Amino acid sequence: MNGAPPGALGIPGRVRPGEWLRNQRVVAGLTQEDLAERSGVSVRAIADLERGRTRRPYPSSVRALARALGLPETAGAELVARYRAGGVASTDAAVDERAEQAGAAGGGARASAVSAGGPDGSVAHGASAAVRETTVPRQLPSGVAHFAGRGAELAALDAVLGGGAAGEVGVVISAIGGTAGVGKTALALQWAHQVADKFPDGQLYANLRGFDAGAGQPTDPADVLRGFLDAFGVHPERIPHDTESLAALYRSVLAGRRMLVLLDNAADVAQVRPLLPASPECLVIVTSRRELSALAAREGAVLVQLDVLSAQEANELLVARLGADRATAEPWAVTELATLCARLPLALSVIVARAAAAPRLPLSALAAELTELGGRLDALDVGDPAANVRTVLSLSYRHLPDAAARMFRLLGLHPGPDISAAAATSLAGLPAADARVALRDLVRASLLNETVPGRYAFHDLLRAYAAEQSALSTTAAEVENTTRRMLDHYLQTAHHAHGVLYPGRELMAPPPAAAGVTAESFGGKASALAWLEAENQVLLKVVARAASAGFDAHAWQLPVVLWTYHNVCGHWHDGARLHRCALAAAERRGDLSGQAYALRGLGSFAMSVGNFAEAHECLSSAQSAFAALGDDLGLARTDVILGQMLEYQGRFAEALSVVGSALSLSSGHASEDPNMALVRASALNGSAWNNVQLGELSTARANCLQAIELCRAIGYSPGEAGTWDTLGVVHQRLGDHASAVTCFLNAITLDREMGNRYDLAMVLLHLGDTYALTGDGDGARAAWEESVLILEVLHHPATGEVRSRLSSLTLRSVAS
Repeated sequence: MNGAPPGALGIPGRVRPGEWLRNQRVVAGLTQEDLAERSGVSVRAIADLERGRTRRPYPSSVRALARALGLPETAGAELVARYRAGGVASTDAAVDERAEQAGAAGGGARASAVSAGGPDGSVAHGASAAVRETTVPRQLPSGVAHFAGRGAELAALDAVLGGGAAGEVGVVISAIGGTAGVGKTALALQWAHQVADKFPDGQLYANLRGFDAGAGQPTDPADVLRGFLDAFGVHPERIPHDTESLAALYRSVLAGRRMLVLLDNAADVAQVRPLLPASPECLVIVTSRRELSALAAREGAVLVQLDVLSAQEANELLVARLGADRATAEPWAVTELATLCARLPLALSVIVARAAAAPRLPLSALAAELTELGGRLDALDVGDPAANVRTVLSLSYRHLPDAAARMFRLLGLHPGPDISAAAATSLAGLPAADARVALRDLVRASLLNETVPGRYAFHDLLRAYAAEQSALSTTAAEVENTTRRMLDHYLQTAHHAHGVLYPGRELMAPPPAAAGVTAESFGGKASALAWLEAENQVLLKVVARAASAGFDAHAWQLPVVLWTYHNVCGHWHDGARLHRCALAAAERRGDLSGQAYALRGLGSFAMSVGNFAEAHECLSSAQSAFAALGDDLGLARTDVILGQMLEYQGRFAEALSVVGSALSLSSGHASEDPNMALVRASALNGSAWNNVQLGELSTARANCLQAIELCRAIGYSPGEAGTWDTLGVVHQRLGDHASAVTCFLNAITLDREMGNRYDLAMVLLHLGDTYALTGDGDGARAAWEESVLILEVLHHPATGEVRSRLSSLTLRSVAS
């Protein structure tokens, strides 16, 4: 009671009497004019009293105001005493005695304590004839035990208060969003308890039950407002019935107070808005699975979007809750459990509960149970709907519009790890605008993350749930059609990207796409390369899905279309993995052409990583297949690669002979067939390089010039870049260093444009050599340092050679 006399109103000691008088008037639903009419006190006098301008009011006026407000006589006496004490709670014994006597004479009216409410916003209150004792509501539920991580998010929330925004513009609102089970409430409570002392007038809490397993409908804002007003001691008879009036009274009661309001599990912005105070001294924290960007746009809310925990945070949480001894005994199992739970806090809590219930069960056994994606949601169930991952996710899914729900189910058929808006459009067979709406609805429902503009992903548990819903609601025919559209999208788009990035390069033509497929197109090489890089991990999974789903034509065609990209950009291991899948698929189909392409690709990747025995075996088999097919183009291209393999082994004369076969096959056809012109250009460059190694520089120079002319005619950038490099080495050997540098720089420009990492590293090596020969140590160092960085990423054996050059350069610099 802050020192207030027993039986009196008990105006809190820190509340100014004028502020208290104003709140009583507002609670009564009266304007200053209404109160003046009832009490006979002028409007101006009332205004001066409420604003604290009158230090010693007439006692008769104060008592008249108390009577007009329906308050007991004790109120007038206490209020007069407070005014005369300068707003400080009176401790005058005579005042206390008079208040007690007045209370007894008034029929023993007694104050009733109002207790802070529970998570549902309910409050307990006793009977009161006319007076309700005002207490400070402390409704925050306890925080989550073993709270882990979220340092960046807590710092972002602290910045909301630390930025000086509170009290300057309006109520401060922090909206915490994220998918089901990601820990929104835990973060909100953790932060609310940390900053509660900054809000001495109390904290309000309400579970709005926007997504609740046990509630049929979200909580009505009117019910929440009634609970809040009750917590402030507003008499039930003075509480309005309609939401608008309730909200107005709520804002009036909170005016001038420093309050923290936590609105948990909101359904949408419309549910939240009536519950927002207007006082700039207040802080509101809102949590919701649904995107609350409209709250940011109109009310200026600061949005904090939660993702799953980081790997370190998830491990720390498991160690803290499992116990150090148990976690230390199987550290690898802890890491695997964190990964299998998708680092989702709810799933981690469930697995901890299961581990606690079976203390002798090895953590590795729990991890094994979670390994199968199809049964993972079954394993994350401890019998409580509120902690059942499947149930919690279903609460978001069931609120989706039909189109978004269908998109969600179909995304369960996509292997991941993410998907572009264009690919999702083809997956669903929708017009682009409709697909964007469905994707946006999923993002708003926190069932999908837009990781970068135009790319979407969800964690593995959401993927498992989407796959479940797809299995339950999607027919076999629709699954097949959807899978075909997905595969056609990637095959057609990869073909387009290849055509833009490597024009003129020999390439098989894919069959027409299925209805509903919208393949992507590219305006230039940069956008084509960006698509291939962005989709690289997706394409690995898509090819595997094609093979497992019985689409063997796609399973061999897509790797073949990607061959040049993987080869040029140094993704040799990825390329080999896909081509092994391609070979198996072509063999299942009995497709000799597919087998020939796959074998040639496997041979080229084996050569690039130095596995020459496998390279020779695959390339020889490819030669036999192309010969059996009567495919001179395929055979000539394979000869060029075989010659390159021999060159890598230092067998230059043999390489020159094999490349000569390719030149013979392409002779007379280059002017008519762009693909054969490409092969001839590659063969000429191969011949030139081997002639350089054999000392035939004049022949090498002539071959280079002819190859460059052919490459430029058909727009074949990889061949042109490679030939500029060869010509640069020719000029270097001839002592024309200036011309050599020009050639190398031409090659570097083209290689950078194509993302050709290995060839770029080799050209930089040659450029550094030329700078070193001319005494330009700085130029040599810069070129070699960039070269070694690329080779290290590729794990290429030439790394040691370049490091040796750098070391020698350093020693020379020290010696000089």
